[in-house]
Amino acid sequence: MIQAAIQTEHTKRDIGGIPFESPFTLAALSGYSDLAMRMVCRSLGACLTRHEVVLDQFILDHGTGPKSGEHLDPGDRPIACQLMGRDPVEMGQAARRMASFGYDIVDINFGCPVKKVLGRCRGGFLLSEPETAIQMVREVKAAVDVPVTIKMRRGLDESPLSRERFWHILSAAVDLGIAGVVVHGRTVDQRYEGFAKWEIIGEVKSRFPHLAVMGSGDLYTAEDCLRMLRETGCDGVTIARGAIENPWVFRDCLALWRGEEKPAPPTLAEQAKLFDDQYEIAINLYGLERATRQMRKFGIKRSKLHPEPEKVHRAFVTLSSSDDWARVRSEIYGVDSR
Repeated sequence: MIQAAIQTEHTKRDIGGIPFESPFTLAALSGYSDLAMRMVCRSLGACLTRHEVVLDQFILDHGTGPKSGEHLDPGDRPIACQLMGRDPVEMGQAARRMASFGYDIVDINFGCPVKKVLGRCRGGFLLSEPETAIQMVREVKAAVDVPVTIKMRRGLDESPLSRERFWHILSAAVDLGIAGVVVHGRTVDQRYEGFAKWEIIGEVKSRFPHLAVMGSGDLYTAEDCLRMLRETGCDGVTIARGAIENPWVFRDCLALWRGEEKPAPPTLAEQAKLFDDQYEIAINLYGLERATRQMRKFGIKRSKLHPEPEKVHRAFVTLSSSDDWARVRSEIYGVDSR
């Protein structure tokens, strides 16, 4: 069985005592991994979800709405929040507030490659400032009683100095008592271009066998996820863009991991049901019109699953109201043609 083939004596099935039942987790996705997306991914087998990445300053300013961190559901556990910031003290304060809401894990973002984020010395930029990053881990650890994890890319760029800084930050964070790390196989400079190099994930697991190590990068199918587990020996995978486009990837991963046949692609009826469930949660979060705009993004991404992807893509691109949503839902997903 595939499952037996990818288990090792050092395989972790918990993060700081927080158990996860399988290796398949949802990434923190800015603008996407809100409660609605988390719940549908959870229903398909995601064993751990992450709140969309949020700025420490937003939390400290008592921001409201879905990004505030206050929208949790008892069925969405275990769950991690992911924080991003510049000032270690403020990150600790924000972490304390998020932990007070009931998050099981606090995650620190040292990986975001977005230009605006880098320009404000946050996210992946901190891989170039090891002492600031290490102090940030120290402050967050001191502020909360829940497990702390970090998200890293394999470096700012391809230089030896960047690699040295990566290991310096990670080693210090381990010494400070982090419970786990998510390692993305691209550099910050790569952003979302080129291919992720998974070797670094295996190297991290080899150096720190008792640390919960999750891999990320180029995970679009169940086969990708199982291959990462086999090739790197990591404890789990963190699925990002692949889950936006196809949340059924979690169902497929579980089947292959258990040694079962991979399920058939989702029928139009299954796609419609998932949209309906997600839309209902989104309406409760945002109100009808904003929920429609939020769901439009998912419709565009998931158009690839439809037998007529170009037609569906065009329909969602022009969608602007709840009436449009009802029409598209009826015309495109109302009849199962498979």
